[in-house]
Amino acid sequence: MRITSIDIVGYGKWSDAHFNNIADFQVIFGENEAGKSTIMAFIHSILFGFPTRQQSIPRMEPKNGGPYGGRLTLEDTRLGNVIIERLKGKATGDVRIYYGDGQIAGEESLSEIIGEIDRNTFEAIFSFDIHGLQNIHQWKKKEFEKYLLATGTTGSDALLKTAETLQKKLDALFKPSGRNPVINQQLKKVKESQQAFQEAKKQNTKYELLLAEKEAEIARQTELQVEKTTIRVELDTINTLQDLWPIYQEWKALEEKTLHTSETTFPPDGIIRLEHLQLKEKEWQNQLIQLEERQKNLINKNNFEHSAFFAENETEISYLVETYGAYSERQVQLNNLKQEINYYQTDATIVPKKWTKELDKKILRMKTIEQSNNQQQHDVQLELKLTQETAEKLQKKIDQIETNMWENKKFQHEKEKLNQQEKTPITKLAVSIGVFMAALLVLIIFQSIWSIAFVLIAGLISVFIFLTSNKTTPVNNQQILTFLEQQKSRQEWQQLLSEMDIIASQIAHLEERQDRLNKAQYECTLELRGIFSDLAMKEQPDDNWETVIQNYKENSEKNQLATELKIKLAPIEEKQETYKSRLNNLDLPTENNDLEENISFLRQGLLFYRNNLTENAKLAEKMEQVTMQLDLVKQDLLLVEKEKRDLLEQAKVNNEEAFRLAALRVKEEQKWRERLVLLEAQLEPEKRTALKQFQNQAIIKEKELQLEEALRKTELEQEKLHASLAAKNHEIRNLEEGGTFAVLMQEFYSQKSKLQQLVEEWTETKLALEILQKAMQSLQEGKLPKTLRLASEYFSHLTNGNYNKVYLQDNRLQVESKEVVIFFPEELSQATKEQLYLAIRFALIDVIHKDFPLPIIIDDGFVHFDSSRMLQMMELLQQRKSTNQVIFFTCHQETRKYFSSEDIRML
Repeated sequence: MRITSIDIVGYGKWSDAHFNNIADFQVIFGENEAGKSTIMAFIHSILFGFPTRQQSIPRMEPKNGGPYGGRLTLEDTRLGNVIIERLKGKATGDVRIYYGDGQIAGEESLSEIIGEIDRNTFEAIFSFDIHGLQNIHQWKKKEFEKYLLATGTTGSDALLKTAETLQKKLDALFKPSGRNPVINQQLKKVKESQQAFQEAKKQNTKYELLLAEKEAEIARQTELQVEKTTIRVELDTINTLQDLWPIYQEWKALEEKTLHTSETTFPPDGIIRLEHLQLKEKEWQNQLIQLEERQKNLINKNNFEHSAFFAENETEISYLVETYGAYSERQVQLNNLKQEINYYQTDATIVPKKWTKELDKKILRMKTIEQSNNQQQHDVQLELKLTQETAEKLQKKIDQIETNMWENKKFQHEKEKLNQQEKTPITKLAVSIGVFMAALLVLIIFQSIWSIAFVLIAGLISVFIFLTSNKTTPVNNQQILTFLEQQKSRQEWQQLLSEMDIIASQIAHLEERQDRLNKAQYECTLELRGIFSDLAMKEQPDDNWETVIQNYKENSEKNQLATELKIKLAPIEEKQETYKSRLNNLDLPTENNDLEENISFLRQGLLFYRNNLTENAKLAEKMEQVTMQLDLVKQDLLLVEKEKRDLLEQAKVNNEEAFRLAALRVKEEQKWRERLVLLEAQLEPEKRTALKQFQNQAIIKEKELQLEEALRKTELEQEKLHASLAAKNHEIRNLEEGGTFAVLMQEFYSQKSKLQQLVEEWTETKLALEILQKAMQSLQEGKLPKTLRLASEYFSHLTNGNYNKVYLQDNRLQVESKEVVIFFPEELSQATKEQLYLAIRFALIDVIHKDFPLPIIIDDGFVHFDSSRMLQMMELLQQRKSTNQVIFFTCHQETRKYFSSEDIRML
């Protein structure tokens, strides 16, 4: 990628500034405060966004409040030549990208141009100043890994932090010898509950047998589910292969044709070059004939016996002689047209109708509709099948509940009975109180002796009723539990019926949608039949209708070409006949019937006749001129004939007719080879490999039926297992109703379930950590050694061989001198330390260049270099410009001596 133009609308001190034609190694010179660092910051902002107000980087908005932003023109990007424009808008600016073909894109396409790299990584590797060369002694292994990871994956700067977080989470969950981690504590609880549960379980041998059988059946059910999933995946694959079979057949035929047909060699623009050479040859031949005739006339010294004939018909003869060249050219054109007409007529079948652009649009629309209908039908059938399977499962659950559920009459009877038993004591108590209160009321009203006796009797009756109400038979707990189970089953049954109604509605909707698709497919077929009928085609459309239509179109186009050529042929033939008629109308004083010889006679006679009118004194001079011209024309004719032979040899033919036929063959071959490329794009390699296993489509269909049968058997076995598991679960529940055993078992499985959840969480975390570690290890083993090797080479070059190796030891960066003395970066001089930093930067740039071919931007990075080191640095940058564009900002006059005035741009 190269920056060719920088246009600043408004940024810092710059306003409406333009820097065009930026070279591969561009030096920008300016004094302090000239705006060099501002231009460098402007490039960063256009590529990665304006700094936000929360960042420490200055935004450099214009002080006068004018427009903010600008654009960069880039060449040799992944998307060609582009212009990136960023103007004031949202926090980081509004971005528009202009492509070379006129298209416009937004910020989402920016990563395709500069790659998945952020501002910090770009500034750490490609763009730096003197301050970025100070901290090389602090680089450790993790720093290298950070930059290599950041350039190797998208957003992976946080990989190391993520790995640390995952490791902390693993330690918090489990440690082999720990006590406080969650899994360690849960393991202790599970062991305690398991011991209590095992002690209770020993009392029931049948229970253990049932559990073992249940586990075996659950395992078998899991195996059947895996088999079912595998069969369904294979069945989907077979269905896909069956849809692709017609395309595969056509591709296979064209592929075999490619194997048996060697690619024809034909020179580029062969026909145009041949016709050009024919015209030149005809022109030289005409000149040769004219010169030979002139020479002959000069030799005969004007001894001509037909002077009277030429004097009488001079005008007509002049016309015929002058237009003979055009006649010859028309004759060549006429022969070529006849050959092309013959080719198209012999290679094509005559079709009754003419192909039109409207038919192309109709056929394209039919293809689109057919593909859309096929895809939608496949989706609907798959969704309908899954919904029906869900309905079947719900129906089985409903049937199972209805088997154990009371009838509605019995349920209502038991419900009323239970309610009656609960109300009876309360009713008797209310009656006793009511009788006593009535007696008191009588006593208050009448206040007589018999009323007092009535109160006493009522009191005794109330006491009797109260005492008898307490002796009512208590409600049976077993009956209540049975009723509650029935009530729960009935609620579950009603919920399942509601779900069944929803699924039934979904199935009806899908079947209605399938009917609509079938109707649309039928209408598409009717329209296709109408097209076949309009084209007067006898056959009916089938699965191979696209190939039939394509053949019809090719034949129609060839017929149309032949008709158009015949239309061009008619006026040319008319002109040729007119020319011959005018020639025949002349009463030639010769018995020769050949047209070319007659024209030669007329040309020679006319020249001779006219030469007799000139001065004989000039005869010798003209004879010499004619002889020289004849030699030149013969040489030109030999060159043209040699070029024609070379052209025919390139096409490996012997004559011009074969050459033209070869051109037509190449054109036809190009058509079917382009069709082969299109089919290969539709057929993925793995699909072609899979289709090669089948000889015909019937075998694929047979395989599909076998898979469907296997799926049916698997589902049948699943149903049997489901019924068996239900029976065993019922028996186990009956055995577990012993109270303490059930509580212990529930506690054990509860603790075990919690442990399983924690273990799954630990496993997922462990797997994620291992994936991250493998990724970092791959980058370390692949990129890091190469980076250090390249850094050693650059460092050795920059220091004239004084240091020959850069490596990491004990997680610290070290260098080795030519005397095999080891130094840490902080032990080097400032200039040598900066050379080391530059060597590492260039090594990193080389390693990631394939993915990030970005420009190198330097702002006065070599102020501590002496003259020899500066010379080596400039030589290295001159070499690098062929790989990465280099933009070098400087304010030091001594650096100007390394460049010509054309390479330096003054600010």
